[in-house]
Amino acid sequence: MERFVEYYEGFETRPVFETVDEMLQWAGLYNLTKRTLAMELADAGLSPLLIQELVTVFLAYRASTFSGFLSVSVNGNKSTFHRCGERSSQESIMAKVSVLVDLLVQFHWQDLAEDCGLLKEGNWQMAAGLIDRSEVELHLLEEIESISSKGEYYELNSTQRNSYTCDVAVVATPLDELSVQFTPPISIPKRELQHTHATFVRGLVNPVYFGLNSVAEIPELVGTIEDPDLPFSSISVLKQHNENDFTYKIFSRKPMADATLDSIFSVRMETIRINWGAYPHYTAPEVFAPFILDGQHLYYVNAFENAASTMETSAAAAENVARLILSRFFTSGPISLANLSSSSDGGVRHVDL
Repeated sequence: MERFVEYYEGFETRPVFETVDEMLQWAGLYNLTKRTLAMELADAGLSPLLIQELVTVFLAYRASTFSGFLSVSVNGNKSTFHRCGERSSQESIMAKVSVLVDLLVQFHWQDLAEDCGLLKEGNWQMAAGLIDRSEVELHLLEEIESISSKGEYYELNSTQRNSYTCDVAVVATPLDELSVQFTPPISIPKRELQHTHATFVRGLVNPVYFGLNSVAEIPELVGTIEDPDLPFSSISVLKQHNENDFTYKIFSRKPMADATLDSIFSVRMETIRINWGAYPHYTAPEVFAPFILDGQHLYYVNAFENAASTMETSAAAAENVARLILSRFFTSGPISLANLSSSSDGGVRHVDL
């Protein structure tokens, strides 16, 4: 984490990076993408059983909370960003494991959230505030279907049959499950996204399902090992309304069937399902897509996700792409944001960053 924090230092201390490899090498993080977490933990002296039954369960729950599931097969860089302050020494890792044991036994998961800031009316206000401050023209519920290079500019066509032209185009979403057409075609390494199935249930768990006699005996978090035969990875209490009314959060590798939920819960008043393409499948050694997709001014922020997929790392990658644009395109003069308009309105060049 100390190395990653270097990305937050002043511009004068950091170069602009044209590739993910350069960005990681500068911070001394590149080699972590060449080894799996299982290798790192084994080298630190942890047994395979401990990794499978304790560390994996803990990391799966913690990673699901913030950016999807995490298994011991991911690259070491990913685990570093999820274990704040982690050092590479055996003593540090073993100290962390002792903390994990204490947490897993006592189920004091709410203590982990005390260091995280929450906005009173919802964390969505942070994104809304940033969009408002940026003074951009935001097109909601409108997807881009194609991006074509026209030599001196790009043409973007949307699902709403609008066409936009821009000098610089930035892709800031994973392309892995999208069907955006690029002209000329681009080339990026093939990768798959790990899908996290999040199911929220308001009701009451059935203690019989867990071999217990009462709801009070069930911990606030039930975590499982990585086993395809198990229906869920974790079940946790999100909120208690009264003695017989709770809101639960379930993470699973596959969608939770109604029959399975009916066996886990004795009462189920409301159910919400979310299928979330959380982050890439990690396979060390990692191969990275380029920040610059066409050698010109078509950029890809999510190239960094093969190193780590978190809000913090995405923000660092986005800042680097913004600096990359400034260094490669706007060196001859300042950018003007006054010309934000679409061709459907008869406007001029549309600058969408």
